[in-house]
Formats: sequence, C-alpha cells, structure tokens
Amino acid sequence: MTDSEGTIPSSLSEEKLRKLVLEAINDAPDAPNPETFHARYDHLEREIQFDDVIHGLEQKWHFERPPVFNKSSWQWKYYIATETVDGDPITIVIAVCTTDRSFEVITRWRA
Repeated sequence: MTDSEGTIPSSLSEEKLRKLVLEAINDAPDAPNPETFHARYDHLEREIQFDDVIHGLEQKWHFERPPVFNKSSWQWKYYIATETVDGDPITIVIAVCTTDRSFEVITRWRA
C-alpha cells in the first residue's frame, strides 16, 4: 500500500483508547516493555521512567492534542496528557494497532 492508497481508519475516542490501553496492560503483565528505543534511551535527561509511563496510562488522562495519522506506518499516533508517579505533568505519545489491541510508546516528555 502506498501513502496515497486505502481509506484511513477513524481514530479512537479517548474512551475507546483508554479501554484498549488498559486491556493491553492488564492482559500482558509479563510482556516486554512497549517503549521504542527512542522513548527508552534518547532522552534520559527527561528522567521519566517506565513506571511513570504505566502510571500515567493507568490514570485518568486526556488528549493533549488531536490524534495524527502516520501514513508511512499506517497508524494513528495519540498524544496523552497525564502525570508521573510523583504527580508531575507529562505527555506520552503512543501508536496503536487496533487489530491486535496493542500499543507502543513512541516518546514521552515533561509538559
């Protein structure tokens, strides 16, 4: 499929995305870290740990900005405004595969 082929699927609502993320976390507690290499290692100075990411995704959160469709990977990217374990505001960017009900953390930063 090229960048100009196919019908772009609808993005998920906050409610549907929250459900997918929580199910993915709960259904695979022993799964490997769902963060990209970039999210884990490229910005260590941000001092955001994996526990902060999971905590933030399990809390009440909202979209920090509207979802963006990435045609090259044929996925929606969602920008989630939430907080760390210590209550500091962060933004987490995830890409979602609705087919296998999984997600990948692309990056995260302090808001």
